[in-house]
Amino acid sequence: MAFLHANLAKFDTTAAEMDARLRARLSLGELFALTLALCSVGIFLWVHGQLHIQPFDYNVYVKTAEGDLLQFYYADWVLPVLWLWARIPYWWGYVLWDILNILCLFLAARIFGGNTTLALLTFQMFYALFLGQIIGILVGGLALGWWAIAHRRWRLAGLGFFLASTKFQIGIPFGLLLWLSAKVTWSERLRILVLPAILAGLSLIWRPNWPLDLLTRIQHVPPYDWGSISLWRWIGPAALVLWLLPLLLPLPRERRFLALAAACPLVIPYFQSADLLTLYALPVGWLPVLLGNLGFLFFEYGFQALRWLWIVPMSVYLAILLPAVYRAIRDKIFARRGNDR
Repeated sequence: MAFLHANLAKFDTTAAEMDARLRARLSLGELFALTLALCSVGIFLWVHGQLHIQPFDYNVYVKTAEGDLLQFYYADWVLPVLWLWARIPYWWGYVLWDILNILCLFLAARIFGGNTTLALLTFQMFYALFLGQIIGILVGGLALGWWAIAHRRWRLAGLGFFLASTKFQIGIPFGLLLWLSAKVTWSERLRILVLPAILAGLSLIWRPNWPLDLLTRIQHVPPYDWGSISLWRWIGPAALVLWLLPLLLPLPRERRFLALAAACPLVIPYFQSADLLTLYALPVGWLPVLLGNLGFLFFEYGFQALRWLWIVPMSVYLAILLPAVYRAIRDKIFARRGNDR
């Protein structure tokens, strides 16, 4: 449990402390991690060329510029950005896309107080880079929202959360938790929502039926859930209890936030293992991030190994919940003994 304690204080930092982390010089570990991650992009580029394959997720994104949305399970409001990105020559676009994901995750970990070195050296990072996934950018959106709240820049906060919500199972639950956990008034919270509401409304004016079209695509061509770590596949709606317990136990604000954040991958019906990078950017300590490297067993056991990575968020969840349960039981016993006297 001790792996969490030293990191929790980073969640409640001032704008000045957050900026100091962003401006801090690279440590040797960070320099090594950034270098390895950036070099891996070149290696993956070579591998794609040798095997004559395209990065699956990146290919889905750029094909939207041609009107191919068959396996596109994101909000349509990002389509204009992807259309512009698709103007870049394909392989240059892939390299720049991966670099952007690396930098966004790095900055997000610094903003949230996560371990930047370990986050960049995980199986999930390399897996996302190989496929050209968007997760690093989405985590960067969450971090932008959190940074902007600390600096009381409400429209920028709304823009960050709106960007993260491009992938619903990332932006909506994690963004909502950050939005509710922020030390701001309800009037300020509502101001954060103004820009996302306007942008979402404009997307509906532009493509009125896109939510229904998305549901139709999901129904006819469901997303691949081979690497989903959600407990929903085994216990169904009973997984929702994991969201309930942190709300019932007496927990400090930052512990309740991390417990609820750790429950998200376990409760949401579809949560890919690469999306654990969202947790790695948070101050969850070293153990959960290292556990994520069990994903390298993928090369021996396939997607079965990825599905068992639910132990990563569960380690964070239990590290917060078990001491709280113990204290609650202990206090109740002591209170009962006091009443007996």
